[in-house]
Amino acid sequence: MIRKLLLVAAATAMPLGAVAVTGIATSGVAGAAGPTCTVSGTVNFAPPGISKNGSASASKSSTTTTSATTFGGAGCSGGSGPNTITTKSTKCDKHTAGQPASNPACTPGNYGYGSWSNFVSGGTTSIQKALKKLTFTLNSVTYKTKTTAASEILPGGACGGSEVGFKIVGTVTSPKAAKGQTSTLNACLGAITGTGLNPGDNFLAAASDQIGTVATAAIDPAFSTVNVG
Repeated sequence: MIRKLLLVAAATAMPLGAVAVTGIATSGVAGAAGPTCTVSGTVNFAPPGISKNGSASASKSSTTTTSATTFGGAGCSGGSGPNTITTKSTKCDKHTAGQPASNPACTPGNYGYGSWSNFVSGGTTSIQKALKKLTFTLNSVTYKTKTTAASEILPGGACGGSEVGFKIVGTVTSPKAAKGQTSTLNACLGAITGTGLNPGDNFLAAASDQIGTVATAAIDPAFSTVNVG
């Protein structure tokens, strides 16, 4: 199961349902290769959050959001605005509660969302669909990118041994001097908030034990990075 985790989110709900979340770093001069910058922010999963059973509602989709992000590190200032990741919910069985098995909270006639199973199966697809185009500001210059790929970061990768996350790769479309450069974002999910959680759990640990409900996850600046080049 862990091998399928993202995020982001991003983005599930980042589903990743969804992690969601964006930032790109370049130098203050358009067209020049920039430094690798840190990224910080928060992923807010579709209320009430991610849990083993998930939730059910009459809506056919759920929405995860990310806060504005902040860039840090040497030669880095600025950030990006908040983003929204909308994810298609799972249709519940018409007659039997708790079905399909991926969404134990399902009730007949409604739609399930926010289960760990949903998060595992829908993360990267939701992120790439929702974040097709990104806009951010670095050192007072506004940049735009087009997302070309989204993938998971597994434990032991760019997020270290105790975190997971997602990677977004894009192409710069503006400003003209930087057009065509490749942007890369690694967003690593660390500290969490929620209800009934196992004390001391971060996002990866919560995904493993599935105790309680994870409402938010921090984009950890200790591992999360962005760059263009």
